[in-house]
Amino acid sequence: MSIPSKRQSAAKSHFTPPLAVRRDAKIGLRLHNAGFQGGTPTGWNRAKQLAESDKISLETLAAMRAWYARHGPDAANGGTSYPGYLKWLKNSAPMKPNGSNSSDYRGAVAWLIWGGDAAYEWLKTNSVRRALEAAYPKRKVASTVNNLARNKRQRLL
Repeated sequence: MSIPSKRQSAAKSHFTPPLAVRRDAKIGLRLHNAGFQGGTPTGWNRAKQLAESDKISLETLAAMRAWYARHGPDAANGGTSYPGYLKWLKNSAPMKPNGSNSSDYRGAVAWLIWGGDAAYEWLKTNSVRRALEAAYPKRKVASTVNNLARNKRQRLL
């Protein structure tokens, strides 16, 4: 009988998504279903998973951390999705396209279907960071700095 390695044990860990993560994923799905463009099939599946699942695997959290590193405010270019989300907030967070703006908020849809600000902050918690670092010691460690534009956040549901 072999004893599982630290990585094997950590990889079996599961985390419960916070309610705010679920909420943001549901908002992203609502925007997509209302006709706004944005996201990919992988992102839409992630939103369904975050909105409906009680447990999220460590492997999924690692994929989410990688997504946020490319698309969020920690990215060298300021992120590819986060600026679109801020634009959507600045424009009063419309929930229905008016015909001409269905592609204007692609970044907002993408940001929200991955769990939005709430998931970005969840991935920076000590418990998630420690678990990811233990399971994936050779991967780049994400910044501990929260670079969200806090004064722009609205509660929508």
